[in-house]
Amino acid sequence: MTISVIFENREFIIVNKPIGISIHNGDSNSKVSNQYDLLNILGKQLKYKKLYPVHRLDKETSGIQIFALNSESAKKIAEEFQTSSVIKIYLGILRGKLKVQNGVWKKPLTDKSEGRKYPEGIAAQRIPCETHFKLIQQNNYFSLCEFDIKTGRQHQIRKHSAISGHALVGDSRYGDPKYNDKIESLYKTQRMFLHCNKIIIAGQIFESKVPDEFNLLML
Repeated sequence: MTISVIFENREFIIVNKPIGISIHNGDSNSKVSNQYDLLNILGKQLKYKKLYPVHRLDKETSGIQIFALNSESAKKIAEEFQTSSVIKIYLGILRGKLKVQNGVWKKPLTDKSEGRKYPEGIAAQRIPCETHFKLIQQNNYFSLCEFDIKTGRQHQIRKHSAISGHALVGDSRYGDPKYNDKIESLYKTQRMFLHCNKIIIAGQIFESKVPDEFNLLML
């Protein structure tokens, strides 16, 4: 597998992460690290001794992933992410038709993986968060939305979408398994329809092409 590089300089590298690959399965230098995680694939492809993920896409999510090339750059960029000066825009396809054109989901969430039954998690562990959404395109069955997350809780977009009653299509953790099986049968794809489409950092805009599978559902 060859990973597409979007941008590279002395401080960081930006790649287009495919679906189905974890950022890491343990430390990149560890014996337990999976040879098929993104850190190891890039290490072999680009000959870097060490890469530092400054944010992490879920295994099921595709799109823009940034790695710092040294510890100093990692600290600097991570701080920018923490202060919300970095803008991350996602595209996702939700099940069904949204009744509004845009809005903000503010349901507090835990900062850990949860399940379909209670995506928000235990009340005592919930933390405030915001997911801004905007409807881009819609048909009788699906809603293509743009998401701007102002916080970074684990599975935030996935959880908020499920809580809204419009889970991301193909989400095996928070969506309906029978519905996902039907989508797989009809459209011949197992992917979860969430893609990190754009990141704005230090005044620079970086974009990743929308996957072809998105067009299958929105035709």
